[in-house]
Order: sequence, then C-alpha cells, then structure tokens
Amino acid sequence: MTTFNLNDYDFDAIIFDCDGTIADTLPVHFLTFKEALAEQGQVLTSEWYYARTGLSSSKLFDAYEKAFGVTLDRAALLARCRVLYEAHLDVLREHSFTAEIARAHFGHVPMAVASAGLKSIVTATLRTLDLLELFDCVVTVEDVTHPKPAPDLYLLAASKLGVTPSRCLVFEDTEEGLEAAHNAGMRAVDVRPHLTTDEK
Repeated sequence: MTTFNLNDYDFDAIIFDCDGTIADTLPVHFLTFKEALAEQGQVLTSEWYYARTGLSSSKLFDAYEKAFGVTLDRAALLARCRVLYEAHLDVLREHSFTAEIARAHFGHVPMAVASAGLKSIVTATLRTLDLLELFDCVVTVEDVTHPKPAPDLYLLAASKLGVTPSRCLVFEDTEEGLEAAHNAGMRAVDVRPHLTTDEK
C-alpha cells in the first residue's frame, strides 16, 4: 500500500466517489446483477463483470448487450437490482483508507459523495456502513444529465457544498471518475494504490 499524506493537499472540501472508493460494493453488485440477469435467462460470470468495474448500470447493460448479442429489459433489471442489492448488503465492506479520512474530517470541512450509482442504492450503501451522516450531500447519476467522465456530478456536489470547484479534493477509483474530477477543475486522488491487498 502506497504512503499517503493528506497534508500534501490544499482544499476546502472533500468529495468521494462511492463504489470502489469509500465502499467495497463490487461483491454486492456482482451478486445483484448476476441474479437479476438470471431472471431474464442470462448468465453473468465474475470474470466478465470484474473486468468492467466502474461502469454505470447503463454502460454495463450496453456492454453486455453488445458482447452477447441480446436485448435486455432494462427497466425490469434496474427495478430488480434495487431490491436484490439490499438483500446482499451483508457482504458489503468499507474501504478503510477513505472511510477513515471521511471520519477524521467530519465537522471540519464540507464533504459530499458524487456517485454514478442510483440514489437508493448509494444511500443504502452509506447507511449500512454508518457513513451516511458524515456527508453534507449525496449526488448521484439521477441528479445530472451527463454522467462521468463529464464533470456534472462533481460540479453539482461543489455547488451544493458552496465551495469553488478548484478548492475541492476528490477521491476516485476509476479512470472515468478521475477524468470527471479533472474536467471539473478539481484535484483528484486515485485511491487504488492506497487500498490494502484484500480490498482490491
């Protein structure tokens, strides 16, 4: 795990991505998508899914349809995913590197979560990990027109926090997310080198 010193950064607010950044949701999402797809007669392998981590639900469905030449009932899938996700919250874990940063800065600087996930799922994730109350706001893909790598999510979070984008520090775990932060004029930390081996 790479050494990290937050004192190397100058900021007035912190914005975290959720999935893969502050929460290890990958096992939960895999089980959720696998079971939802099975109900439509489709098969999802861990190898295929884990190679596409960080994609929004819409982009994941795009990739699946293209790869397997099928047309999915997306509305039904999303509805089932919302239900099935909560059934698998027992395998949810936090990423201690970022979760501890959030806890340490609670009450000291404004903080937000900006996620490409669905609001109900992101909220359930943060609540299960006892992290939800740390954040001044949570913005998700449903709040913007253009998802990551567009800057919209991060710009909206900064606006809600009342902080200039250039004074926000972002924690992210995907190339799309890092690009979104940079497109918003924010400094960004790639958390992947800072996760312990069992968290990756």
